[in-house]
Amino acid sequence: MRNKIFSLAAAAVMIFLPLLADDARAKESLKISAWTRPFNLPVMMELANGSYERTFSEFDVSVADMSSGPNLMAALEAGEVDIVQGIGDAAFLVAVSSGVDAKILAVNARSPKSFAVVSNNRDVKNISDLRGRRVAGVRGSVVHQVFAEALAENGMTEADVEFYPMPLANAASALLAGKCDAALLVGGDIPRVVKAGGTVLADGEGRVRGLSFAVVKTSFLKSHPDLPGRFTAMRKDTLGRIAADRDGAIKTAAADTKQSAADIEPMMPWYDFDCDVTDDDLDSMGKTKKYLIDNKIMRNDIDIFSLF
Repeated sequence: MRNKIFSLAAAAVMIFLPLLADDARAKESLKISAWTRPFNLPVMMELANGSYERTFSEFDVSVADMSSGPNLMAALEAGEVDIVQGIGDAAFLVAVSSGVDAKILAVNARSPKSFAVVSNNRDVKNISDLRGRRVAGVRGSVVHQVFAEALAENGMTEADVEFYPMPLANAASALLAGKCDAALLVGGDIPRVVKAGGTVLADGEGRVRGLSFAVVKTSFLKSHPDLPGRFTAMRKDTLGRIAADRDGAIKTAAADTKQSAADIEPMMPWYDFDCDVTDDDLDSMGKTKKYLIDNKIMRNDIDIFSLF
């Protein structure tokens, strides 16, 4: 009798093991980098509303909050994420020209005023006053492009200042601590430093388009060719909700950034989150590519149209 019971139990295990294995294989993983900084409002809203899990319900969706463009693209290349959001066009172009195989899903934002050269030194009133002074920031970034163009407008180059490469957050902290005379700042760090007595010397208005993208690893896209359409539909739904409830969107941003609604409100007009690619976007990418090549930040030329 005991042998019979064991036989029945063993048979049950043999029946259910394939079912468990099928269930374990049922969902392919989808790893999304949902970087909310410096002011990625659509991503903040999508995280708060569970948009990724709902839109891509057939996947086992996981979300990673990674910072800085080079880190994001390195993670994409290493297979740690499948989709990256909020990558600036400069960082994206540098990564692809260096061999990272990725394509653009959609525009994430255009925000020229969210990239600025800021000083809190009372003796520095314009860009030309930075000659011989200390400037901190990320080289090869959108805001560095703003800085390079502002210098050129004043007959200067980076050789005319003491430039200290460092991450965005570190640059803001260094400026506030008096360790540099100006910093290259992005998004919420700009009003934060201005509120503490800083002055915007130059921003991206008229200089850059301030493009950022949502991008996907090419191998993942080949396996899921419907991804761009589905991602774009999700993003347009998010933008519709932001437009319909602006106050609610500001509250979400305030909670995510740990700032007040009064701090968020002035930044809202800086951003155009429309996700469709335009001819002006393509022209802007061409300008950014030229800046990267001229400054020897990007050595290999690439066809911009091949990135979509």
